[in-house]
Amino acid sequence: MEIIITALYWSASVLTVFALATGIGLLLAPAQLRELARPLDRWRSLRPMLGQLDKPHYTERQLYHRHRLVGGLIVAGAGYTLLRLSGIDHQATLALLPDHWDHGLRSLAAANTYWFLLITNLAALGVGLVVYFRPSLLKHLETRSNHWLSTRQAIKPLDVSHGELNALLWSRPRTTGIILVLGSLYIWSVLLAYRHGIL
Repeated sequence: MEIIITALYWSASVLTVFALATGIGLLLAPAQLRELARPLDRWRSLRPMLGQLDKPHYTERQLYHRHRLVGGLIVAGAGYTLLRLSGIDHQATLALLPDHWDHGLRSLAAANTYWFLLITNLAALGVGLVVYFRPSLLKHLETRSNHWLSTRQAIKPLDVSHGELNALLWSRPRTTGIILVLGSLYIWSVLLAYRHGIL
């Protein structure tokens, strides 16, 4: 945990220094900084890249062709989990939950986890047996549920360039620079106070 906190501290410090340097640049040399930042203003659409991923890939043929192998693996996994669950008291899952939680909440979470694993693995065992012996029984369910939903259409409104903030920033570069410098100095002081145990 200490490593994660240290990494977050140094990441925040680097970003704060970068923001401070940007703020000073906007105060002292906004025109030069604008020219330096101009290559970053190009719009990169994600749609061409996501287009290759946003295509249906059907695996039913492979599943039906190797239904005994797939069904056997599902049955083996579910059976092993159920076998292990049968020898575990559901209260044993309390050891996996944080000690500072309320006792009633811990007991409820432990019981829910146990029963969730039990029910889902029983369902998986049933599905595995069907896949192994009679995979054709799943075809009706598969036909009803197998509808392709394109994510490209859903994220299309998000994949639009918005240059209003950029235009506002460069219309008042010194004001933006002052805000960045003051904000960076404040965040830096908070980080240093935390680092040295003042906060």
